[in-house]
Amino acid sequence: MCLAALAGYVDALGFLLMRGLYVSFMSGNSTRTAAEIGRGDWHAAGTTAELIGAFVLGVIVAQLFTARHIALNLAA
Repeated sequence: MCLAALAGYVDALGFLLMRGLYVSFMSGNSTRTAAEIGRGDWHAAGTTAELIGAFVLGVIVAQLFTARHIALNLAA
């Protein structure tokens, strides 16, 4: 329950600090990026695209980190 509460807190705080962009729900950000491209708002589209890129990069780094420590994960 504590981890779920912490995740919700981080998501809510990120949503407020990023002025309406999600830090964990990429489907909302990809929809918003497409809408901003459709409106021709390239600056806003770039901002959301950067957030999506940062999320993907974080997933890749996390996967590389966990792949190297698979024995520890299995032991845990």
